[in-house]
Amino acid sequence: MIKLEEFKNYKEVLETTITNKAFRSRMMFEAIDDEMFEKKILNYLNMLNGQITSKELDSVFHSIRQDTIDYYQKSKQAETEKDKIFFALRSLAYFYFLESMDEHSTLSDGIIEEIQKKYPNNYLNIITQIDRAYLSIDTKEMTKLNSESLSITDDLLKKYIVLKQWQDKQHHFFDEGYGEYLEKIQQEYCNDNSMDSFTLEQYTLRKRLFDSLSKRKILDLDTCSILSELYIKKFVVKYIGGKMYGLSVLNSNGIKVPFTMVIPTGVEVTNEDLKIFEDKYDRYSIRSSADIEDGEKNSFAGMFDSYLNISPKDIFANIKKVKNSVNNNRLKEYIQVNELEQPHMAVVIQSFKEPTYAGVWIGNSNDSGILEWVNGNGEKLVSGSSTPHTEIWSANKCINPLKIGEQAIGTKMLEYQNKVGTNADFEWMVLDGELIMLQFRPVTKKIIISDEYNKSKVEGLFGIPAAPGIISGEGRYLESPNDKIVPDKILLAMMTDPDWLPHLMNSKGAVTAYGGFLCHTAIVCRELGIPCVTGIGEDLLDELINNCENIEVNGNDGNIRILSKQIKR
Repeated sequence: MIKLEEFKNYKEVLETTITNKAFRSRMMFEAIDDEMFEKKILNYLNMLNGQITSKELDSVFHSIRQDTIDYYQKSKQAETEKDKIFFALRSLAYFYFLESMDEHSTLSDGIIEEIQKKYPNNYLNIITQIDRAYLSIDTKEMTKLNSESLSITDDLLKKYIVLKQWQDKQHHFFDEGYGEYLEKIQQEYCNDNSMDSFTLEQYTLRKRLFDSLSKRKILDLDTCSILSELYIKKFVVKYIGGKMYGLSVLNSNGIKVPFTMVIPTGVEVTNEDLKIFEDKYDRYSIRSSADIEDGEKNSFAGMFDSYLNISPKDIFANIKKVKNSVNNNRLKEYIQVNELEQPHMAVVIQSFKEPTYAGVWIGNSNDSGILEWVNGNGEKLVSGSSTPHTEIWSANKCINPLKIGEQAIGTKMLEYQNKVGTNADFEWMVLDGELIMLQFRPVTKKIIISDEYNKSKVEGLFGIPAAPGIISGEGRYLESPNDKIVPDKILLAMMTDPDWLPHLMNSKGAVTAYGGFLCHTAIVCRELGIPCVTGIGEDLLDELINNCENIEVNGNDGNIRILSKQIKR
């Protein structure tokens, strides 16, 4: 397989020369497993993007057409289905490359722009004359016109004629049995004759790619990053899961992540397959990467199981546990409420070492967001079992930020957001004095921080405004997720984890002693759209439990107001 940096450079050249996304995609698919194809395309582009005469342009197009014909003939002569489809798709790649250069490229656009500049007052008239003189074969037969009545000496205009003539040649080549053959071969490969030509080609390319990858039970990070560069995110996520896709995007953007590999969805491994991990690292994290996890609409925060600090000999057993977490009850409830599909589980295997700090970032814009962190690993942060340190970033600034060396971590988060191109939910750690990213997903719900936060506190009852909105009602304390569900109350708890989902779904608001903006309680409440205040501390929670009946929870500024008092437990 092509190297990641080489593929990215190739993609960048395609994106700056081919204006049609479908044609770019075609060239990218063909290059993944064949560096020689990539080099040949780059060589052609180098010739076409330089100073080139009309005669040279025509010659290059003839060479690309010959490549198309050569692989077409090889496909027809091949004895195996594998060779037939390989040569057919290679031929089609060259056909579309010529099509893109001829009509959907900076080359073809540039020729038109040069004509406009050179003949600003009558370029349309000139082009019209050329178009009429150099009609397509079919149209020429109908009108009985030819090019003899027009004399062209300007080589720029001759280039335009070359483009026009090759558009005609492409059309007739495709209709003279080529297109029919390609469609038949792809239908046989896919065992489906119900799709239109475009859909069939896209399906064929994906099938060939994933058929090839299926021979490898465990994929490395760079391979997954190449997949993330393709324009088929939905299908890649189905294969490697949402968490691995996010890590692949980070890696593709040059952002450091731990050693990472993935077992794709639907793949079963043995202890023999896992021997590659025995001598690499002493400890590992075994993490869920479901195909519906870490998406743009639903975070699935804490719905699946992951395990930290695992020895190499215990990797297999923990992989099984992660896979089995698609059957837990809290997940069934989450899927039902959000009307989602049943997930398929890929499993991420990462190197593990206890960090100095671990944290989470959620971005609100390209210059603002919230950073939280704890000492050690981040499990107690995302679970809500402790109240973290919090930084509110606005206009690229924050007072007394956590730093690595001279640079604030929040500044790096904003920089990384810019690289991945969206408001981001990041997990990160500081390990051996270095910032390392553990997860990326798009933000599912913005965190709205009121201007009143940290300015005024009512009755000394306040915490972190974790989910927006204001709600009033009876508070009800629950000790365990196994307690009976009490609907339409404000949930009071020390903390929540994914097993509390049924209680949160039936509550009108939530208050917890521990947790921050980015803990499980906060994320789920924002997705459910109910107000939430976290991190009020055990003493204040005891005050609410023992002395208050009706309260008002303000998820915008973190205040909790007592509306009526009554001793109850």
